[in-house]
Amino acid sequence: MESFIKEIIQKAGSQIMDFSENPEIIQTKEKATDIVTKADIASQEIIVNAIQNKYPDHGIVSEEIEEQNTDAEYVWYIDPLDGTKNFATKTWLFGINIALAKQGKMHYAAIYLPATKELCYAEREKGAYLSGKKIQCSKNSDWRTTYGLGQPVYTKAYAEFQKRLSERSKGTAWINALGPPSVAAIWVADGRRDWYIGPSNRSYDYAAPSLIAKEAGCKVSNFRGSEWKPGDTGIILANNYFFPKLLEMVRASFEGSAQPNN
Repeated sequence: MESFIKEIIQKAGSQIMDFSENPEIIQTKEKATDIVTKADIASQEIIVNAIQNKYPDHGIVSEEIEEQNTDAEYVWYIDPLDGTKNFATKTWLFGINIALAKQGKMHYAAIYLPATKELCYAEREKGAYLSGKKIQCSKNSDWRTTYGLGQPVYTKAYAEFQKRLSERSKGTAWINALGPPSVAAIWVADGRRDWYIGPSNRSYDYAAPSLIAKEAGCKVSNFRGSEWKPGDTGIILANNYFFPKLLEMVRASFEGSAQPNN
């Protein structure tokens, strides 16, 4: 399975980069910022066709097509181009997410960042690896120097979270709003950042990040503090020290608010 996933995700990444000089937008969804490019479609075709040919009985949940056979024992969760807005504006922070669940639990996951050629892979209970090297969540335990990742859409709930974060860190915590969970997951899993919070309810956004972060030793939950599973709203990826207080701040900030898909 590892070789199959790595092969298709890198092939899709190569196809995406072929469109990088002319990232043509071919569709705008309900929101003006929710766009589709030719690269999204080309990447998805490579991944989905390969899965359907090799595993015709498996279910598929992917961003640009209707869900297929989601009651199957094995279901794939795919974001063929995570960070389309970045890609379309030639901001090289985007990736591809692929995860395979067995009976609702993630067993295999890969994230590939085509612009930097970083490939992260994880298998359940076997650790997470970036470009072949085992990775681990950060060990930072100082709120004054914490460096996290958040959402790009500024909402009332997110403003409340930032207020609480500022109070906790006495105004010194740093937070980036990258957008793509693919990039965020790798940066948290290998210790470049201490944590990530994302409010989406789209399973393909977080399926691969959830397993990769967990296998790197991070704490992973939905916004209620339960183990993240497909269909949940929101995700928290964090090292062991920051997770409890982050969960407390997220609960207080986002409870009862509408969660945007970013």
